[in-house]
Amino acid sequence: MRNMIRGFWSVLAIAVMILGASSDAVAQCSCDTNLDGYTVETQKRKVYMELGVGIGGVYTGLSSVSSNNILIKPRYGLQGHLDIAVCIGKNFAIETEVAYEGGSMDVVMGNMERRVKTKGVDIPVLLSLRILNNRIRINAGPLFTVMSNAEYTMDGNTYLFGQVSPTWNLAGGIGIRISKHWLIEARYVHSLEETVNQFGGKEAQNGSATPGLEFHMRNYRISAGVTLIF
Repeated sequence: MRNMIRGFWSVLAIAVMILGASSDAVAQCSCDTNLDGYTVETQKRKVYMELGVGIGGVYTGLSSVSSNNILIKPRYGLQGHLDIAVCIGKNFAIETEVAYEGGSMDVVMGNMERRVKTKGVDIPVLLSLRILNNRIRINAGPLFTVMSNAEYTMDGNTYLFGQVSPTWNLAGGIGIRISKHWLIEARYVHSLEETVNQFGGKEAQNGSATPGLEFHMRNYRISAGVTLIF
């Protein structure tokens, strides 16, 4: 949990820098919206920016594609994200996020089972279609995982499990705006690559290390959460 909090604040710092660089555009283009449409000022400007911050839960489905000796038991994780959208008229937008995710999974190999802790940072770039007076949002596009780490402990030592999420992914989701400032959204992420992972290594008494089993893994993610829109 401490790592997740530190990671979230790191994401917050990155987002603040991004927002600072785009402050001129916000000053010129941003304005309020409402659930039934847009104000007269928004309609005149056509293009404006929308900002948000949200939290949610995420389930990561994982499976080994190269070895039958590895069994992976996924667990639910938590996610925090900061959103920036460039809205074009009433029905379209380009959305991006900086999202931090922390979670864990249980990995079994023979009679050995370990809890593997994971953390990562994603940046999706999505095209958004907004319909029914902005009540429904449908979005899709690439998702880039810029950081993905996993590790576990055994006999007092920490071992690297490897990258859990690949760099290249596709994401699609749907959101329901329940008021002027609140959005409920669900998303599916499909990985386009496999990851190379290692499990079961040991430290020898003479200081040398015995490498663990190397295998390839593929995943998918399902997330759901709530976003506060400014």
